[in-house]
Amino acid sequence: MTPFDLLFLASALFSVFCLLLILVSALRRRSDRLRWWTRLLGSYLAAYALVLVLTSLLSARRVLAPGERRCWDDWCVTAVRAVPESVSASSACDAAPNKRVWLAEVQISSVAKRVTQRALDARAELEDQQGQRYTPCAAWSGQGTSPPHTLSDPLRPGEFFSVLLPFQLPSSARPAGLILQHGSFPGVLIIGDDSSWLHRRTLQRIAATPPS
Repeated sequence: MTPFDLLFLASALFSVFCLLLILVSALRRRSDRLRWWTRLLGSYLAAYALVLVLTSLLSARRVLAPGERRCWDDWCVTAVRAVPESVSASSACDAAPNKRVWLAEVQISSVAKRVTQRALDARAELEDQQGQRYTPCAAWSGQGTSPPHTLSDPLRPGEFFSVLLPFQLPSSARPAGLILQHGSFPGVLIIGDDSSWLHRRTLQRIAATPPS
């Protein structure tokens, strides 16, 4: 837990405290106290929002090397590789002119000791070398008889598995990396957090196999 996490928790408690006092002042018809607590809360929230936005705009983007693991508590993800889908394979996405499907392999792992967990709000985007982003163009159906894994599958302690995500890019575009997110709240309100408002998302670079 970072100092900014603690600041967010303290700010949330302070806001609840002020709201309770505003409610009490309103019920007791104490207009002077009502105005005072309302101005205090409004000023604090405005100052917090200003610091949040300035930090997001001025912070450098975090970029991870290919194969470097990133964790949210005990739930971790690694961008492994991206390969162009073979033209002989059954396509994971609908065919489109001047488009190529890339299959991005992501490894999901757990560093927990005893708890089984899952990330129901996990999502991924692929970013190309020009900075354009793409969402998966389909749910990968997988190959073989075993069911394919998804980002939100449960993980037992110490377990890991791979997920294949298909992305459809222009034929001239090449993958640069993946942007993986584990929900947006409360991170969107935490100063300096990767998912805070207007903050550039962390890029996990991925090794891309050149198309043949």
